[in-house]
Amino acid sequence: MTADDANKSETPEEQEKPSSKQEVPKTSRISNGTIINVVLFIGLIVLYVFRFLPSGEIETEQLQEEVIQGTVDQIEQVKLNIAYVDSDSLIQNFQLAEILQREFEQEQRRMENDIQRRQGQFQQEAETFYQQVQTGAITADQAQIREQELMQKQQELVQLNETYTNQLRNKEMEMNIELYGEITSLLEEMNQELDYDYILGFSPGGGILYANDKHDITNQVIQRLNAKYESISE
Repeated sequence: MTADDANKSETPEEQEKPSSKQEVPKTSRISNGTIINVVLFIGLIVLYVFRFLPSGEIETEQLQEEVIQGTVDQIEQVKLNIAYVDSDSLIQNFQLAEILQREFEQEQRRMENDIQRRQGQFQQEAETFYQQVQTGAITADQAQIREQELMQKQQELVQLNETYTNQLRNKEMEMNIELYGEITSLLEEMNQELDYDYILGFSPGGGILYANDKHDITNQVIQRLNAKYESISE
């Protein structure tokens, strides 16, 4: 075989091998999704090796060290700046939230009082009807007509109660949307200065079981929210 034949037999991959590796810029950042995928991929490799390869063909300790070191190297490339706010404290001390809550409670009391008043009137009419029937003060035809009227009023009362319940539910939803919009809008403004990767909501019984106080920016957010609201409401 000639030298030319030997050169021709080389595969395209062998001919196009890069002479050196490209360096990754030091300022490049890896997303959380990439890190999670890398960790999961490494874990799958370890599971495959330990599960399917004969124990005599691998150096267990060396492999473990390489896996751990590789994972650490990947994680060290990520610099996350995280903060959190106490959700309960935020709502309790945000002036707009207090005002909206008072308005909601006033509307709720008004509807409850209206339902109670109508129920009282209906109860009185039903008792009067019962007495008239017992004493024979009205005829059978009159009793039948009156009974139908009372049944209609009772149905209207049930429907009104459902209407009020839906109105309160919608009002509460609108209130929460407004508060959420105000809070997220302010956090976006603040984050232009603070440059956080994540601002989490912390509350007892929530998804975050522990949070270091040094990451708590609740008071800052409350002060900025109230200052912004006061400037708009003046």
